[in-house]
Amino acid sequence: MQFSAEQIRIIKSKPNGHRLIKGAEGTGKTTVATNKIPGLLKHYCIDKTDRVLMVTYNEQALNYVSYIYDNIEQDKYIQSSFFDEDNSYKLEIKTIDSLIICYFNDYKKSHNLKLEIASNIECENILISAIKIVGKQYKKLKFLNNEYFNFIQEEINWIKSCNYTNCEEYQIARRSGKINNIENGKVIKLRRNSKQKEAIYEVFKEYNNRLRESNIVDSQDVILLALYEANKKNCKKYTHILVDDSQALTKIQLQFLKAIYNPKIYSSITFIIDTDANKYPKGYLTRKKAFMSLGFNMKGKSNSLKKIYNKCDLLNTNTCYTIKKENKINNYRKEQDDSKKSYMLDTTKYIDLKRNVSYEFIRDSSSNNEIYIEEDGEEKKIEDLSYIPVYNEIAAGNPILINDLLADNYLLPKSWIRGSSNIFMLKIKGDSMINKNINDGDYVLINKQNFASIGDIVAVDIEGEATLKTYKIKDNKISLMPENDKYEPIILDENEFDIIGIAVGLIKN
Repeated sequence: MQFSAEQIRIIKSKPNGHRLIKGAEGTGKTTVATNKIPGLLKHYCIDKTDRVLMVTYNEQALNYVSYIYDNIEQDKYIQSSFFDEDNSYKLEIKTIDSLIICYFNDYKKSHNLKLEIASNIECENILISAIKIVGKQYKKLKFLNNEYFNFIQEEINWIKSCNYTNCEEYQIARRSGKINNIENGKVIKLRRNSKQKEAIYEVFKEYNNRLRESNIVDSQDVILLALYEANKKNCKKYTHILVDDSQALTKIQLQFLKAIYNPKIYSSITFIIDTDANKYPKGYLTRKKAFMSLGFNMKGKSNSLKKIYNKCDLLNTNTCYTIKKENKINNYRKEQDDSKKSYMLDTTKYIDLKRNVSYEFIRDSSSNNEIYIEEDGEEKKIEDLSYIPVYNEIAAGNPILINDLLADNYLLPKSWIRGSSNIFMLKIKGDSMINKNINDGDYVLINKQNFASIGDIVAVDIEGEATLKTYKIKDNKISLMPENDKYEPIILDENEFDIIGIAVGLIKN
C-alpha cells in the first residue's frame, strides 16, 4: 500500500500515551496501526519487560492484522542499524476474548479455584429460576416472567458489561435507545430510580448467587474476574497496546485493557475506531464523553483518516501505480469535459451573523481570485480581498473528529469581515442547526476565540471532536443547544470542552 502523508505521520510518530485513530471503513486505520508495530519494537521496547500487544475483536480481524504485519515493508519507514535487537518475540497479536481467557485462567490459578464457564442452556435455566423467585416479590410488575426473558437477559448482561456493583449505580445509569422484548415486540422503557430497575437488579443478584452455588460463571463474569486479576501489580502488563475495532468493545473490556497497560514515558495505548457507530449499538465508545470517563482526554490526541481504499488496495504494494494511472485517466477526462463547458459565473450568498445582513456576490469559476458584486445594475470587481483558510467539516449533528489539515483557501471582501481578527472556515455536516438557516454543505466562518456569550453560535471541541451549537447556560451547566427538535442538547461542565471560536458568517451556495 502507498501511504498518504497523513498516514506516514501516524506511522512515524513517537509514542506519547493514549491516542485515537479514527475513520470510516476502508480508510486504512488497521493497516496504519499495524505498520507502527516495527517502530515500537525497535525503538520503544527498551526494558526486557516491555511488550507490544495488538488486540483484535475477532479471529477474522486477527488473521487480517497478522497478514498485514507479515508483509510490512519495514525498511521504508523504520531506520535500522547494525546494533538493533530483534524484539519480535515481544509482540503478541490476540483477540480480546482469548486475552481475557488468559487472565481468567490466571485468576483461577492464583485463587486455587475450579470454576467452569457455564453453557448458554445453564445460564438460561438459572435466569428463569431467578426471574420466578424475584417475580413473587414484585407481583405488580408484569414483565417479571418468561415472556420477557430476552429483555431481562439483555439488561443483566448490560449491567455486567458496565461493571455496576450496586443498585444505586444502576438506578441512575442512562441507557441510550429503547429496549425491546424480541418475542412479542412490546417495548419497555426503564425509568431511572424506578421499581422496575430495582426488580431487575434483584434478578441480577439472584442469578449471580445461583451461578456461584453451582461453581460456574457466565461470559460476563469471565471478564470481571479477568479485570480483577489484571488490576494486580504483579500481573503481565504491556508497554504498547493497539486496540483494533475499539468501538465494538464494552466498558468492562476497555477497563480490562487499561488495567494491563503499563504507562511509561515512552509507552502508548492506541484506539482504532470505525466512525460508523450505528453498526455497534452496544459499544461503549459510541457514547458521548466515553473516553473521558475511562480517564483518557483525547483533546489533541486524535487522527482522522478520510480517503477510502478497497481491501485489495490496502494489501497491494502496487496500489500507487494503479492510483496514479487512474488519476491520469480521470484528469484527462476532466480536461476534455472542461473544454466543452462555457464560461460560467457562480452566484453565492454571504450572511454576516454579527450584523444580520447578507450580500450576494459572484465568483468567476475560471479564476478563484476574482469576486464581483452588483452595484446599480453593473458588475463591480472587488479588489481588497482576504484569504480565509478552509479546514475540514464540523458537525451540525453529532460531534465529528477534529482534523487541522488545511483543505483550501477562500476569498472574501475585507470589509465584510471587519472586526474579526483570526478567521477560518469550516464546512457544515448535518442538520442540527437548520432553524438558524445553517444547512448541510454550507460554510461557516469562525472567529477563533476561547470565550462566548449566551446565544452565540459556537464551535466547540469535546474530547477531540468538533460540533456547532448555540451556547446557553442552564442550572450552572453549559448547554450546547441544537436548532433542530430531533436533537438533544449536550450538557457539559466547563472543564469538559473547549471553545474553538464563534460563528460570525455563513456562506450559502
